[in-house]
Amino acid sequence: MKTSSIVLGCKLTVFTLIFSLQIHAQVQGQVYTLQQCVDIALKNNINVKQRELNLNTAQADRFQSKMAALPNLNAQVNNNYNTGFAINPITNSTQRDVTFRSNNFSLNSSVTLFNGFQTTNNIRLQQKTTKSIEFDVAAAKNTLGLQVANAFMQVLLNKEIVEARVLQSAATKEQLYRQQKLYDLGASSRLKFLQVKSQYANEGSQLVQAQTLLDQAYLTLWQLMNIEPDTANKVVKPDSSQFTFDKESRTAAQIYEEFLSRSPEVKAAKVRAESARIAYTMALGGRSPRILMSGGLNSFYSTQSTRGVGSPNTSLTQIGVDSFGVPVYAPFIRYSETEVTPFSDQFDRNLGKSIGFTLSLPLFNAWQVNTNIQKQRINQMSADLNKKQTELDVYKNVNQAYLDFQSAQKRYAASNDNFDANKESLSLAETQFTLGALNTTDYITVKNQYLQAETSLLQAKYELLFRRKVLDFYLGKPLY
Repeated sequence: MKTSSIVLGCKLTVFTLIFSLQIHAQVQGQVYTLQQCVDIALKNNINVKQRELNLNTAQADRFQSKMAALPNLNAQVNNNYNTGFAINPITNSTQRDVTFRSNNFSLNSSVTLFNGFQTTNNIRLQQKTTKSIEFDVAAAKNTLGLQVANAFMQVLLNKEIVEARVLQSAATKEQLYRQQKLYDLGASSRLKFLQVKSQYANEGSQLVQAQTLLDQAYLTLWQLMNIEPDTANKVVKPDSSQFTFDKESRTAAQIYEEFLSRSPEVKAAKVRAESARIAYTMALGGRSPRILMSGGLNSFYSTQSTRGVGSPNTSLTQIGVDSFGVPVYAPFIRYSETEVTPFSDQFDRNLGKSIGFTLSLPLFNAWQVNTNIQKQRINQMSADLNKKQTELDVYKNVNQAYLDFQSAQKRYAASNDNFDANKESLSLAETQFTLGALNTTDYITVKNQYLQAETSLLQAKYELLFRRKVLDFYLGKPLY
């Protein structure tokens, strides 16, 4: 009874110590729930960010495909200086030893009226591509969420193992203290004392190993969250009432059928198969005639264009002879001075407009159109095969998750029975060892078996919890 009271007091002390350490950690560091871990990981994960950037690129391509259906509009302005021999842009005659400046202005636009529906199909293709990448982002987030949940469970598992090792080490320390007293009084042999001491050292080594595994589990979790590792940061253990280990009433085939309509991987593969069919239709459009409408405005300005200023002087100038050889005269107005025609007058006078239609027939282009059609047909068949393979992979994953859950249930039940038996056996062994009715070797053997059974039970518990969460994920339930 005295020994039991000492052990109980030691356990309460250890519990108090663990609770104090947890409170200290909460004050000094950040405490994370599973939901917070997943949210932070989704926010910081590089792979998810890259896929989101791919989505932004696809959205830009989708917008551009719609803008491609609109007419283009381009303006051009040229400024030229001519010296020496040149063509007068006003009279279109050659001149020598002249120096002048000219400007050309043009505004042109064109629009494709028909190109085998390639523009329309490209809009559909970019919409499908954007949708498939959205599903890729969702799939990446799902995968990361499961990875974080698994790492979170590993932290909880190793944390419980450490706590269990602390309690058992404290109990063994009490036994060691008792054996020390008995040995000092001559009521026990030194061999028995050394055996208990060896067991205490062995459990200390196990505690160090368990703490190392806990630190490694924390490091894995922080790395998935992409945050700076900090020993002050801890995780919150979920309420044990949230742990559900009920059997699954649905079969693996039923779960697969339900998940198939929600699977982002399958949706992405399905949309990519549709995209491949649209791309094939676009390739066929390469054989179609094309109709292009274009139009433009143009004008120019030149310093060679001049006009008279001042008072005009009219005179008759012979311009030729008639059929009878009689000279023909016409009035010719001369000015005493001239100036360059103003820009606004030249721009209006030289303004020209144009509109035209172009019909293009692709008769032969080095076999490029046919090759492109052939390649798109192959891509279409490949996308269909990829869709089937994705469905098979999902079917395999769902069945594996279902089998893992059933196996985890059986292992947990067996581990629980084994733990109960070893717990009772240890209780009897401690009583007998205290009374001197059990030798040290048998006592240590029983205790080591208990420690192994306890570890196996904890492992089976958290494996079952994670397998349940994976199965719940396929059933459309949240991870937290």
